[in-house]
Amino acid sequence: MNCTRCLLYDPTMARLSSYIRREWLSLILGLILVLFALSLFAGPLGPRDLLSLRRHHKALEAQREELLARNAALRTNVQKLTSDSRYLERLIRRELGYTRPNELIYKYADPDAAERTSHPAHERSPLAGGN
Repeated sequence: MNCTRCLLYDPTMARLSSYIRREWLSLILGLILVLFALSLFAGPLGPRDLLSLRRHHKALEAQREELLARNAALRTNVQKLTSDSRYLERLIRRELGYTRPNELIYKYADPDAAERTSHPAHERSPLAGGN
């Protein structure tokens, strides 16, 4: 018995086969178009990455502006240090604690700091020795 005679003729498969033979080029081009669209939207150079790059660009611009402002402040500070002797004197007095001859500096303790560091009266130190 021949196997080709065993197969039954299916009209649905015949129509599908005829359709594929006529439209194979359109199907291949359609498949390529779908793959291209998927790679465009989900690929490494898609809109998702574009949005990420835009956010990163904004963050870098903000950081740049901050650095430019800091640079301008430092430039002003350097200019004052080189040209303004009163500013230099105030800075030396404040940062290094220098005084002029026969000058007294009064330093006042912060009352809030003293309260934070002191122990309450009802607590006893373990080294105090009382039972």
